[in-house]
Amino acid sequence: MNNNTITFFYNNMTMIMLHLEKSVGLLADFENWSKSEDEQISLLKETALKENLKTTLFILSSREMNYGLWNSKNIIKKAELNKIDYVVFYQLNPMINTMDDLDLYQNISGFLNIKKMIVANNFLLKEASKFSTSFVKKCWKENAIIIEVKKTKDLEDNLILLKESKFKEFEKENNLNYEFTGRVSEGKKRGRTIGFPTINLITEEFIALSYGVYACDVYVESLDKHFLGSGCYWKNEMQQDVFEIFLIDFDKEIYGWKVEVRLIEKLRENIKVNGFDELKELLKKDLANTLKFKKHIK
Repeated sequence: MNNNTITFFYNNMTMIMLHLEKSVGLLADFENWSKSEDEQISLLKETALKENLKTTLFILSSREMNYGLWNSKNIIKKAELNKIDYVVFYQLNPMINTMDDLDLYQNISGFLNIKKMIVANNFLLKEASKFSTSFVKKCWKENAIIIEVKKTKDLEDNLILLKESKFKEFEKENNLNYEFTGRVSEGKKRGRTIGFPTINLITEEFIALSYGVYACDVYVESLDKHFLGSGCYWKNEMQQDVFEIFLIDFDKEIYGWKVEVRLIEKLRENIKVNGFDELKELLKKDLANTLKFKKHIK
């Protein structure tokens, strides 16, 4: 693995000059990185070598939770494997939509030193509509490299593997585990009343999983520690999709903390229960089944 890949989480409101070397950037949907993005990266590296420039993955970031295949940690790992020089997570904010295109371009070209930009001829993300193919073509002009991109089947295949909870097969196909990142929200704390306090991760969009109960490896970033957990993906009474996790051997309040969740195995489908007593017995069984996976915790 190439440990020379440098990563930045960049907020353009800071107006900080990063003093990077001149580079060719690639704008793509890296949250759903597939063989299509691999082909684009091959062109990125060829162009950078020809022009004597560095390589940059330019990643639009509007949220911490990933609703596609890859969270930021896995994107960085894939960039390292591809020997990319710079990975820039460009933090989207409401002010960007009010910025003039030229000002935005000058921020990216000047402060990040991205002198050429590669983008697909049909690129558009719904959460970042300002950053379209036409924006790149208009601003980079002769330094815009517009390419035709074909959709590859592996993205759909990977999403099916996750929906069917085939996590070992997913890892075998990709040499990476599926993980998602989230920040702990405050819930109604009903689990505490029956001895099963949980952390709640509200998913504003549906993540790449089916509803059900899972054994999980949960990394708490602020503690730099992994915990075994029994997690349930379900829709609560407020019609929110939420991933709720009981962490084993854990007794801290971590509202607002960032966590990374790796799915180990699906234990069962969601079951409707009649009252707290029945729920408590069901959770005890889930705990017993989850403990069988203790050796999987890093």
